[in-house]
Amino acid sequence: MPTGDTSIPIALLQDVADALLKRPGARTCDPMTRRPIAGLSTEYCSTIYVAGDSKSLSWRVSDPVRGEYGACTPFFRVRDDDYPASQIWVVGYVHNHPCGAPPSSNDLGTWPTNAFNPYVAMAEVRLIPGNPAPAIHENTAIEMASALVAERQDGTRIFLRYFPTGEIQQWSRVKKDWATIGRCAPRGAESHGRTPRCTQEPLRLLSE
Repeated sequence: MPTGDTSIPIALLQDVADALLKRPGARTCDPMTRRPIAGLSTEYCSTIYVAGDSKSLSWRVSDPVRGEYGACTPFFRVRDDDYPASQIWVVGYVHNHPCGAPPSSNDLGTWPTNAFNPYVAMAEVRLIPGNPAPAIHENTAIEMASALVAERQDGTRIFLRYFPTGEIQQWSRVKKDWATIGRCAPRGAESHGRTPRCTQEPLRLLSE
C-alpha cells in the first residue's frame, strides 16, 4: 500500500476534498449564523474502501452521492471493476460539512456494518457470508475510520478522521501529521444531527 497508513491517508482525503468541495452548495454557509442554509447548502458523501489482496491493497473512493443540507447517506456496498466482491472491504465514509463543523452525533453513529449484526464493522467481519477475514496488508490490519472535509471562509481546508473507538483526529498543516483533538460518542437517537458527547467539551478544532 503506497500510502503507508493503516487508516484513511491524508492524500486520499485531499483528492476527495477537491472533488466534493467544488460541487454546488458544498461550501455554502450563512456567514452570520455559521449554519447551513436549507435549499442552498449541500452535503455530499462517498464510501471509502480498500481493494486487492494482502500484497497489493489500494485505497479507493466511490462516486459522490448528493445529500441534503444537513445529511448524506453513502453506499453501504460498492462494486469495483478491478476486483471481485471478495477482495473489497468497506472501511469508512467521507463527507463535507458546508460550515466546517466537527462531526455530529449522527456522523459518529454511522458505520459500515454487517447485514446480520449491525454492531460488527465490515472491516472486521465481511458482509459476504463465509469470508470473515479483515482487510490485511502485509500482516497489518486496516483501521476503520470515517472522515469529514470542509473549507473555512478564508479558504483553508479542514480534514478530520474519526474512529469507532471515539478518537477524532485533525490533520495538522503545521506538523504535517494527524493530531488527536478529542474522544467523542453519539448522545443517542434523540440527538440526531447535534453535537456529540466528548471528554472535553466543546470539541475544539486546531486553530492553524
